[in-house]
Amino acid sequence: MEGARMIPVDEAASLAMLRELERKVLWISSFMIHHANHEVDRGDGLKVGGHQASSASLVTLMTALYFRILRPQDRVAVKPHASPVFHAIQYLLGHQSLDQLQNFRGFGGTQSYPSRTKDKDDVDFSTGSVGLGVAITGFASLVQDYVHAKGWSKEWPKGRMIALMGDAELDEGNIHEALLEYWKHGLKNCWWVIDYNRQSLDSVVSDRLFMKLAALFENLGWKVVLIKYGKLLRRAFAEPGGQRLKEWIDDCPNMLYSALVFQGGAAGVGNSSRTSPSTPTPSRFCVATTTPLLPT
Repeated sequence: MEGARMIPVDEAASLAMLRELERKVLWISSFMIHHANHEVDRGDGLKVGGHQASSASLVTLMTALYFRILRPQDRVAVKPHASPVFHAIQYLLGHQSLDQLQNFRGFGGTQSYPSRTKDKDDVDFSTGSVGLGVAITGFASLVQDYVHAKGWSKEWPKGRMIALMGDAELDEGNIHEALLEYWKHGLKNCWWVIDYNRQSLDSVVSDRLFMKLAALFENLGWKVVLIKYGKLLRRAFAEPGGQRLKEWIDDCPNMLYSALVFQGGAAGVGNSSRTSPSTPTPSRFCVATTTPLLPT
């Protein structure tokens, strides 16, 4: 990860640079999946390229992390379905080759889930086993504290251990066991970013469960920040009828949201009996951290 952070000339120039990098990362990662699905003849017609939506949902955040926020001592566990984004970033940083990207999910190519043993780029934590990559970040932070307490690493500063996860990964029991262990031992220097897209491969994520989990994090000593609306939506809310739009988005249950996405937005819109639920929908991103969010 050394050399990944870019020092901006000024804030406006930095943001403009990040936007250009974000566009490149989105294009490369999306085309990796398309190429694996449609342009590689494996003889059986199967599409093996992965999940473009759950990969693209982390492009902005990962661009900011790898090109602006991360320091050499920080470590990241990238959620499995965001591996194309990770590999695209590593390619732009010069740590990944074009032929490996072209062989995404193929034998000897970049892996569908980041792997320390099979990928040639700079993978911090293998995340193929759902939930384990998330939990290991906390235990890595505890080990780091132990090493520093013993005086074994005076020349190397403490890093932040960061997990990027899908919301459905919170179904994994080992994560909840880990949360209790972290609380017992005073976990520090750990960020978890939950990509809340309301959908898993198996089912729709429960509306009520997510906010229960946010409360669980807070009860165990984490600082929870909900991040929901970007500039485009905020501008839309300022237009006539914008408040009604905001209310509709806030009140839309996950089951209806998934149905609308599946139907391309054509089904259910305008049906007041289906768009007035009592349970609010939580945020697009949830950041849980045991340290302040601003870099030190």
